[in-house]
Amino acid sequence: MKTTLLLSVLCAVMAVAASQTCGSVTCATDEICNNITNTCQCNSTFYTFTPGSLPSPNLTCTGAKFNIQVSKCWLEKNGYNTSDIRLNSTNSECVAVNQSVNGISEMILQRPLITSDCNTVPVMNATHVMYTNQLYIFGKTDPIRITNDVVMNISCSYPLNINVTLNVTLHPIIGTTVINGPTGNASYAALMMAFKDNTYTTALSDSDTLIVEDTIYLSVRVPDLDANTFKLKVVNIYASPTSSSDQKYYLLQNGCPSSQISSDQLTVDSNGVGTESRFPMKVFQITSSNTVYLYADLALCSSDCNSTCSPQSKSDGSPDIAGRVSIFLDASDTYYYLDNSSARGFSMPWTLSALIFSCILVKLM
Repeated sequence: MKTTLLLSVLCAVMAVAASQTCGSVTCATDEICNNITNTCQCNSTFYTFTPGSLPSPNLTCTGAKFNIQVSKCWLEKNGYNTSDIRLNSTNSECVAVNQSVNGISEMILQRPLITSDCNTVPVMNATHVMYTNQLYIFGKTDPIRITNDVVMNISCSYPLNINVTLNVTLHPIIGTTVINGPTGNASYAALMMAFKDNTYTTALSDSDTLIVEDTIYLSVRVPDLDANTFKLKVVNIYASPTSSSDQKYYLLQNGCPSSQISSDQLTVDSNGVGTESRFPMKVFQITSSNTVYLYADLALCSSDCNSTCSPQSKSDGSPDIAGRVSIFLDASDTYYYLDNSSARGFSMPWTLSALIFSCILVKLM
């Protein structure tokens, strides 16, 4: 009863505080206005200093994002520096910002589950993909340090929902990106993988070496997509020598093999009829480049949107592009002899060293 009464009084006090304006802003309920500087500052009476206490951030994984929230004023009361709370990166977009949430001053950090974004690392087993990072919360050092720095491991895990047997010791290469659904009220994470076999069951790993003219099997899938509602379509696939190059070598255009390529360079196993699109592709080299970046433009359709393709044709129309997937192939030179003659052929082995693609785990906002 006493606790209920105390909470009621506290809520009443905070409700009064919520009406305080401070210059051009309104302070949170656990803040007060510094009338000299016209800035909101934490009300130290709302929180208690507890020696050795550790932050307890609230982490959720909705919307294919890390969503991290921790009380700004609690942190300051317990000796932490709220100006530098970040993931495992010094990039400015990886640093938490202050927002008022339900009247409380919070430090907020939201980042998409994308490979290498703020140094996020994906780890995959036979059933799930897990995105991991570290959250850094530093102790204040001015004028004295009373609290140690804290590093917390954070992760978001999603089911793959695919019938594929993966040997996790092979370190299959994965990556992520986030796109919005056609109605704008959902976000999707897309998973793209390269396989060794035409049954799409043996995943390529970062230790596999491929030779020009070898065939690999590309799969783009949306594991949590309701196939009765939406279909995934890969609209375009093109190659570039670098991540910033304007040079584009199209393999797929508007859902059909491009007229720029030979008939067996890339073929369509399935596209626009379900939650996965599949493409056998022969490994190739772009002239004067040791690397190839493959990009796939993705779209979501409310009904079947497979293209009717004649040989070397491309469809006239395509749905709106919702997002893009990227695969990076790294090459090193090698030579080999043909038969026992003096003729020598040239080939290029490819190491699939960084597959950056889009895992598209659908989470309604």
